[in-house]
Amino acid sequence: MDTYDVAVIGAGPAGVMAAWTAAKQGAHTVLLERETAAGRKPCAEGVLSEALDDAEVSPTREFAAHRITGAFLYPPNEKKRVRVGGDGYILDKPAFLASLAERAGAAGAEVVYGARIESYSRDDGLVHAEGRRDSQPFSLKAKVVVGCDGTGSILARQFFPRRNYPVIAAFQYDMVNCQLEDEATLEIFIGHKKAPAGYIWIFPKGKGTANVGIGLKGSGAKLLLDKFIQEHSSLFGDAKIERSQAAPVPVGGEVEDYVTGNMMLCGDAAGQVIPLTGAGIHTSMVAGKIAGEVAGKAARDGDIGANRLSEYKNRFDALWGEKISTSLRALESFET
Repeated sequence: MDTYDVAVIGAGPAGVMAAWTAAKQGAHTVLLERETAAGRKPCAEGVLSEALDDAEVSPTREFAAHRITGAFLYPPNEKKRVRVGGDGYILDKPAFLASLAERAGAAGAEVVYGARIESYSRDDGLVHAEGRRDSQPFSLKAKVVVGCDGTGSILARQFFPRRNYPVIAAFQYDMVNCQLEDEATLEIFIGHKKAPAGYIWIFPKGKGTANVGIGLKGSGAKLLLDKFIQEHSSLFGDAKIERSQAAPVPVGGEVEDYVTGNMMLCGDAAGQVIPLTGAGIHTSMVAGKIAGEVAGKAARDGDIGANRLSEYKNRFDALWGEKISTSLRALESFET
């Protein structure tokens, strides 16, 4: 059975960053992804330029698909929109995550695709993980485990209560031949009847293409998105759907505890998502970056208790805690 200083579960935005920064500390690190490639989860794929700055990467044609300059926010009646400025990009998320995973590997992390963890246990101060890799049983031990494996995180289910963890259903179309007003501006429509306790988004990708999706509590996501598209024929009258995707998104803010013992949660697993917009790439990358650094140093120094690892939570909350809380209050105000 292989033993690691740090095991990172999930190669999403949080995981690829955590593996990179842990390996940079000299920690023997493994990054495990259950899918056979990065970036399979549906996502609107928009980030501000600051997200790439925090990830310490420059935009390239490889993954920065389209430049954006801001967003329009629409209230439920759509009568008065608010423009929010901000330069950023629509990403080719699979290419982006593959690039960051490759960087983690170059820093010394072992990157493994097709590895699904099914259970965890603790023994002798280490975390034991068991699962299947390429359909074959495998297991490992780690001084610190960082769970970046999304809303269905097995680590969270076993060791973290996540009492306040509402999840909405997100459904998205990749569309072509859209007639958008401004392809440099995102559009976000806040719920009520069109998306109960949720929102609809239009994220342009250039040349008439766009990610058009909905996130809402309860069922009926596809029906409501189809209705929205039909009611906005000026935008989508000639548009065609190339692909549809679905995924859960947490919108209740950060979970109460995401560090316990020598285990940590990051990203969607920890509720580190902006509730009003469902945006989670930037927050997840920052969380993973901090968590990996803290975990790598702690494992290297032989101090892997919760007191040491709580540095991660303290640092993340100082950067994003109030922003997430404010966004949650804003979402709740739209719902009333």
